[in-house]
Parts: sequence; structure tokens; C-alpha cells
Amino acid sequence: MANSIQANSFKLVSCLTLFLLLFVSGCAPSARVPVVKPAEINMSQYRKIAFGDSEGSLGESMTDLLTSRLFNSEYFEVVDRQNIDRIMSEHRFNLSGAVDETSAAEIGNLAGVDALFFIKSSGDFNQTTEISEWHKDQDNNSYRYFHKKGKANVNTTFKVIDVSTGRVLAVKSLSKTASGENWEKNAWPPDVDREPLLSKAASETLDDIMKMIAPYKVYVNISFATTKDLNGKSGIDFAKNGMWNEALEQFVIASENNPGDYASKYNLGLGYQYTYQLDKAISTFKEAMKIKPDGDCTKAISSCTIMKADIEKLNQQL
Repeated sequence: MANSIQANSFKLVSCLTLFLLLFVSGCAPSARVPVVKPAEINMSQYRKIAFGDSEGSLGESMTDLLTSRLFNSEYFEVVDRQNIDRIMSEHRFNLSGAVDETSAAEIGNLAGVDALFFIKSSGDFNQTTEISEWHKDQDNNSYRYFHKKGKANVNTTFKVIDVSTGRVLAVKSLSKTASGENWEKNAWPPDVDREPLLSKAASETLDDIMKMIAPYKVYVNISFATTKDLNGKSGIDFAKNGMWNEALEQFVIASENNPGDYASKYNLGLGYQYTYQLDKAISTFKEAMKIKPDGDCTKAISSCTIMKADIEKLNQQL
């Protein structure tokens, strides 16, 4: 009996091991690739900016945080607020959001800035409590869970004004939330800390504002076609390590050695795409589709088309 159980256990473990090996080998290799995206609006003519008066309970702190991000981006020059305040005071201006066409032009001339940024931001935090039903543990002891759930809300309006015309270049309203909880067994836990949650919601707000006004980096996950070709495998390894020029060289060799192979052709298309030879990439994906029509090639061609449009915008913005 014991030998039978041992033999069945061995068979079960062997089957599971074989299944895992097949599953892993069947998974397509992938890589995470950084891609620069253009800003939502073209700020190439508005590199020197100043902040107008901030409003709301978080207005000042959001202005300070955004100033730091603008400085680190090396995309904008931010005029010191104290100098702006001095200039405005001397000429009896104020930097409220209600800047008309005439005053905007005068502010631009006096302060030497291209655009004004205005932030209105407020935040709130609320906490709720909850007690679970009674439960029994394995020793028949009764227990229940005590929860405290916290939620932070940050609501922000961001506005950009062209000081030469007084025209509103962009305005965006953003609402972000962040949640957290603490729990204990048979006792109340400590209160949820509001500050990290407010900071998280504020940071996500600033992420969206930066995407609005400056080029930004995102990471995309791409999947390669599984290949048995050694050069193709080498190319995938190079690509995984961000060495796309070397990867492309290997993909070219693999495609030349296997002219009718879909995987070699598809991976070559990816090699062209992420070395930004997008017309070649599109034509290569079309060749791959002739070998094996599938949705991956269609998606890849669409991705290349989007990248071409993004590069055109980036060239204008940079």
C-alpha cells in the first residue's frame, strides 16, 4: 500500500514538473522598453514661466512641488516667485487667475516670462470604522477583525496662460484619491495616517500635470515571437538588456537565415520599431502577416503608426 502511494505521488510530481516546464517554455519572451511620449500641449514657445497666486488648502504646497518637478525636468525655467511678487508690487499688479489680455502682456514684458501657471488645489481626508462578524479559530476561540479605513481626496485645477495674449492655453481639473487601512484582531488598530495618502494623491496629480506640459517617459511591455534560431534568441537577450542596435543585427541575420519563418520576421519588425526605423518596421510586419496573418502584427503596425505621430510631436516640442 505504501509503495503504491509513493509511486502515485512520484507520478503526480513528475506530471506537475512536466506541465510547468511546458508552460514556461510556451510563454513568449518579453521585454520592458522605455518610450518617450509627447506632452498633451506644445509648450515649446513657453519655456520661461512664473506661478500666479495659488488657491486652496494645498495650493502653496502643490506649487512648490510642481516647481521642483519643473526644475528637474530641465524643460522649463521657473522665475523666482519673490522676484515676481516684487515686480508686481512695484507696478501694482496682482497675479490672480483673472488675468486679462492687457495685464497679461504687461506682466510678460515686466517679468520676462512666456506663460503663467495657476494652481487651485484642496484636499480632505476621512476615516471610517468597521467590525467584522465573529469567527472561530481551530481551538474554538471567538475573534473578529476591527478595521479603520482612510481615504484622501485631492482636487486640483491647473491653468496655463500665454502672457503675450492673455489667452488660456490649457486648463485641466483633476481629482485623485488614495486609500489605506489598518486592522487588528479583537482590538481597534491605530488611525490611518492621512499624510502619506494625501501625498500619494498629490503626486499622482502632479504626474498628470507634467504629462500635460512636458514630454515624459513610459514603459511598455512587448512580447517577442518564440524562436528556435540561435541568432534570434541572441537578439531577444540583447533586447531584454536594452541593447537594441545589437538586437537588430541578430534579428537581421535570423531573418536572412530563415526567410519564410514568421517568428524571425516578426522579431525583426520589433528590432526596427525600437531602433525607431518605423517605416521599415511597418513593412516588415506586413511581410510577417503574409507568412502568418494574426492580430499581433496588426497591433504592432498600429503601435508604429502611433510612434510616428508621437515623434513628430516630440520634434516640435523639443
